Amino acid sequence: MKKILREVAHSESEGSLGQFNKLLAGKDGHYWLHQLDLLMRKELTHTFEKSWLEDLDWHFTWLQAKHHFRTSEDLWYNEPDWPFQICVLEIGGKTRKKFREEWQANKRFEEAMVKHIDDLPWKGLKEKKEILLIRLQPRLLGIHNESDLPEINCAHPDFNLLQCPPETAFFMRPLVKEYFDKKPTLVAMNFRPQTMADRSKQRVFHFNLSRGYGNNLYMHVWDLAATKSIEPNSWWIFQYELKPKED
Repeated sequence: MKKILREVAHSESEGSLGQFNKLLAGKDGHYWLHQLDLLMRKELTHTFEKSWLEDLDWHFTWLQAKHHFRTSEDLWYNEPDWPFQICVLEIGGKTRKKFREEWQANKRFEEAMVKHIDDLPWKGLKEKKEILLIRLQPRLLGIHNESDLPEINCAHPDFNLLQCPPETAFFMRPLVKEYFDKKPTLVAMNFRPQTMADRSKQRVFHFNLSRGYGNNLYMHVWDLAATKSIEPNSWWIFQYELKPKED
């Protein structure tokens, strides 16, 4: 039940409003505007709106995402009213050996992840190719309660969502430097390498915030059982299947 204690004087709000205006005017202003939009909604739990799916089925939307990355170097793109982000990610174009060498040479990357590069299938990656990705919370897919892993980590054809190639997280790692969301971001994929001790589980690469310092992230791996309980407010990355242009 809503309880009104008293009116808020304008002088009391100046500090908070001024700080928020600074956030809106900064390079991450679109993110904070989205957060304000969610806060003002009557219902915080909602599923995909038809207009959002129409946006995603428009080829120009993905061209905007590519332009955003070229001009800002921020991989993820979103419109102010979207509770999700999209990007166009380029993968492939180099051998596994070359990629491993580059990973080991970059001191920013997680050294412990090098061994997992050898487990990747690396199929169809001789030439560069682009994949379309979307980062969202399962609640948008109509999943509003804690669910077992397979209910989320799968294709969702009603929303044109597919699982990602296992290499996705590795090609994304050099391009994403921070997230503002405190929960981990998992990459949806169907991956059980031969080196797994328990192949009844699924391997999932994920990004999380570095402890104790801002929004910087790190990449890690989990081997998760099918009975693993997943929150609907967690974050997941899926591949988006864009419909071909009609002649």
